[in-house]
Amino acid sequence: MSEIQMKTYDWDDDIVEDGGESLESVLLPEGNYPFEVVKVEKTWYDGSKTIPPCNMAKVFLRVDGGERGKGLVVENLYLCERMIWKVSAFFRSIGMKKHGEPVNARQFDHCQGEHGRCQIFVDTYTTQNGEQRQNNKLRRFFDPEEAAPQRAFKKGAF
Repeated sequence: MSEIQMKTYDWDDDIVEDGGESLESVLLPEGNYPFEVVKVEKTWYDGSKTIPPCNMAKVFLRVDGGERGKGLVVENLYLCERMIWKVSAFFRSIGMKKHGEPVNARQFDHCQGEHGRCQIFVDTYTTQNGEQRQNNKLRRFFDPEEAAPQRAFKKGAF
């Protein structure tokens, strides 16, 4: 069975994509990085023991590791009560929501190209055929004010 997860096409499907940047990426060390939302796929999640069947946004984040290169993190954002905190954190990170203010799920249609900051980690897993692999996973999204560099207080300076 293949481990690659991506959209597939039927022979009678229209192909709209014009090509462009590959979604290939490098493995980045754990840390805090800026990201750009490069793609959002709206899909359906069939449910599990902990998450009910619900709408899900699969967000593709191009994480900028500077001289190390760019990594790709794919995060599933479930539109259910138990996981809505993460949806809110995502929208706050890219500046489309403030604490205490509502945001509509339709905003997923408008977040491609938006920027934010996140913390990632390296996940090690074993494939079905026993191979050890690693990829980057998201630990958390930062609010814009959290992501700003902290400056030391200096009396009399603004």
